[in-house]
Amino acid sequence: MLGKEFNLLRKVVSYKTTESWVAVPHVAFFYEADATEMLSEFSRLNKEDSQGLKLTINTLLLKICVEAVKAVPQVNAHIKYNVKRVTGKVEVMENIDVSMPWVLENGEIVVINLRNFGDKSLVEMQEYINKIAQKISSCNIHVPLYRVSVSSMVEELKRGHLLRAVSALLGAVFDNSKPNKKDIKEYDKMSVEDKIVPSDLQPGTITISNVGSVCRGLNGFVGVLEIVSPQVFAICVGSVQEKPGVVRNENGEKFIGVRNVIPLSLVFDHRALNFGEICPFIQKLEYIFGHSELLREWYFG
Repeated sequence: MLGKEFNLLRKVVSYKTTESWVAVPHVAFFYEADATEMLSEFSRLNKEDSQGLKLTINTLLLKICVEAVKAVPQVNAHIKYNVKRVTGKVEVMENIDVSMPWVLENGEIVVINLRNFGDKSLVEMQEYINKIAQKISSCNIHVPLYRVSVSSMVEELKRGHLLRAVSALLGAVFDNSKPNKKDIKEYDKMSVEDKIVPSDLQPGTITISNVGSVCRGLNGFVGVLEIVSPQVFAICVGSVQEKPGVVRNENGEKFIGVRNVIPLSLVFDHRALNFGEICPFIQKLEYIFGHSELLREWYFG
């Protein structure tokens, strides 16, 4: 029988996702965005390429989601909840730090913290992501990942989760896949500007996962994406799909045409949010996708 032991990265993922499903009451809403005009405008801007920077659809969708988050800041929050006392607090975060899953060359996925994306233009977002790609390719990302996993277990100890934290901490320390002394020494020699550091791997304030960038042209959508506490909201973006839709001509007449549709799964923590907060978020998305001229404003500032 073939088998494969969990490596350090898989241990981190399994620990956080298990914790998520045990502790967080998930609610999901599936939304289909008609992105036909937005993608057409996006294609035109990339052809103009007036700033010498090629934009990706992934960055465009990140910008759209972040703009919707800015309009409904309640979804960009962290929750503290005591199940024994049935007490809790939801703190709306000032900065929008996006946790974005990133596929490594070997197929593994690591979550990168894209910091302060609420303050960045579309071009600045793309430059930031391009820099992250350079850092990932030039350093051994398992070194900062190992350090983050150890520090997170220490935090669990401080919160009083003794047995669980000690077990996980020992698992990380004695993991055969953890970086060796040579890897750590080479990593430490690199400048901070040229490598992924532990803060790049810390949880953000909201998760945006673009499955469509990994499986392009795939029909379907992710039903539920896990919410990694203390976050309260997660967005999973699917791939662009051609679907029939109602179109109005200049005279207001309706007809059926081919539309470019992007499915989004919006998942929220029901302890912190209700549909009363999610509906305005969807309405903001509707507005953005219906006003492709916003893209030119974002691009040229």
